[in-house]
Amino acid sequence: MRDKLKTIIDVRARRQGTFRITVLFLFFTLVSLFILGRMFELQVRDGTLYGEISKRNAMRSIPIPSVRSMIIDRTGARLAVDVPEYELLKLKKNGQWDRETIGFERASKYEESGTPEDQYVEVFPKRVYPAGETTAHITGYLGEIGPVELGHMRSLGYRPGDRIGKSGIEKYYERRINGIRGGRIFAVDSRGRFLRDLSTEQPIGGKPFRTSIDLRLQKEAYAALKEKNKPGAMIVMDSKTGEILVMATYPSFNNNLTSGGLHPELWRTLYQDPRHPLMNRAISVTTPLGSVFKLVIGSAAIREGLVKTDGSRVFHCPGSFRLGRSVFRCWTSHGAINFTNGIAQSCDVVFYTLGRELGVTRIEKYAKMMGFGRKTGVDLPGEAIGLVPGEDWKRHFRGSEWFEGDTISYAIGQGYLQVTPIQAMVMANVVATRGTIVTPHVRKDVKAQTVNVGIPPAVFERIRLGMRQAVLGGTCARFNQFPIPSAGKTGTAQDLPRPNPHAWFVGFAPFDNPRFTYAVFVENGGHGASDALPVALRVMDLALKLGYFGEIPKSEKVKTLKAKTL
Repeated sequence: MRDKLKTIIDVRARRQGTFRITVLFLFFTLVSLFILGRMFELQVRDGTLYGEISKRNAMRSIPIPSVRSMIIDRTGARLAVDVPEYELLKLKKNGQWDRETIGFERASKYEESGTPEDQYVEVFPKRVYPAGETTAHITGYLGEIGPVELGHMRSLGYRPGDRIGKSGIEKYYERRINGIRGGRIFAVDSRGRFLRDLSTEQPIGGKPFRTSIDLRLQKEAYAALKEKNKPGAMIVMDSKTGEILVMATYPSFNNNLTSGGLHPELWRTLYQDPRHPLMNRAISVTTPLGSVFKLVIGSAAIREGLVKTDGSRVFHCPGSFRLGRSVFRCWTSHGAINFTNGIAQSCDVVFYTLGRELGVTRIEKYAKMMGFGRKTGVDLPGEAIGLVPGEDWKRHFRGSEWFEGDTISYAIGQGYLQVTPIQAMVMANVVATRGTIVTPHVRKDVKAQTVNVGIPPAVFERIRLGMRQAVLGGTCARFNQFPIPSAGKTGTAQDLPRPNPHAWFVGFAPFDNPRFTYAVFVENGGHGASDALPVALRVMDLALKLGYFGEIPKSEKVKTLKAKTL
């Protein structure tokens, strides 16, 4: 019995052992199959993927900034260009680089003797502006892309650290001027140490960006303004195409000091300068226009039938104009004077009278028709709109009704009126072209954009004759030294409480078929005839020498004629 029981127990033990062995065998078999399956996935199915990831983990890259397009003037003179700057890059343990700017001589020595494997001489583009402050407001300057700019331009391929235009042409035509960045890719080991170069992709630059600027005339204009030592601007435009040959603004700044962006100390110095050298006064400053605005009043008066197209209406100027108890002065007593000579002699009483007859609503209307109160559309950033005031504007922004005295001041370009020099030039060009607004631009070979203002050419013919008479013997008589028949209009705009008024001058030449229209503004300069006109005369003299007006006909030698007054 005992032996039988022992046999049964042994059988059961053997069966349990076999079962356990079977279970363990199955378990290890399943685990082995799982491991083999994963190994197959990792090594066969996903091998390529992880191989690529492994390669990427062993690679580092150095971006090479794009080479920006050279900016040149209409003759090919360089206004902005990228030049090589040498940097010594030292690889750190984390695979990143320390940068050190080195000169050409040191870079040459490295080229001859070589550098350690963890060091590398790289050539980076540096922006240089050969004309410096003379063209700083035209070309603009570069800086490192900021967070806001990056948010807008990341989708266009821009990355942190990229250079980007901050003002001028560099900013307005950023996408046209910026090239394609390059890069250097190299391998590192598990500790981030340099192993070998894998590939280098050189940056690609764009075609030269040609402007309509003539650097020779630009330098002359800037020098003339600088000699005045007062803030100001001058613009010269092709009357038909809108090409800007000169856009000089003083004071300026040396944009070569901004190749890495405006350093905080430099920015603080320029920003706190009371003369505001960072401002492009040609397009951004707004001031009263003074007597140049009489060209608008005269055009409106003829168009509305207050003056005949022959300009025969006669006015009486006793030296002042009375409105109720208020007296508005003229700069002299002209006596009996017709409309044409009213322009030539810049008689305030003539335009006080016409302004009152027109009324504020019609003055506002014609001012806007001739280009004021809106941007001209020039292809540069920072253009101001200015202000063409009216009854609604004063009621809303000044909390007051419009008074007739406001209209009298308005009629001679004073009061609330605010314009930019480029707007003044565009308006003068409307007169020069007998009724066409031409959009100014600094990019060469752009199709002219023109709009007819809707005023008959005969209206402007009389205004043109008044401006011609101003040169022959009126307020612009000094310009009669210029041997090409020209037309002009001076302006002197009060800037209270400052003692010195702003000086203005606009004009065009030749008279019959204008080639150039120009405007000069000298802030608190004094008087248009003595302080603004000479700047334009100096630049036009150079344009004549450079052949812009062709050969001077013998019959067009300097004339000295006096305007007749009735």
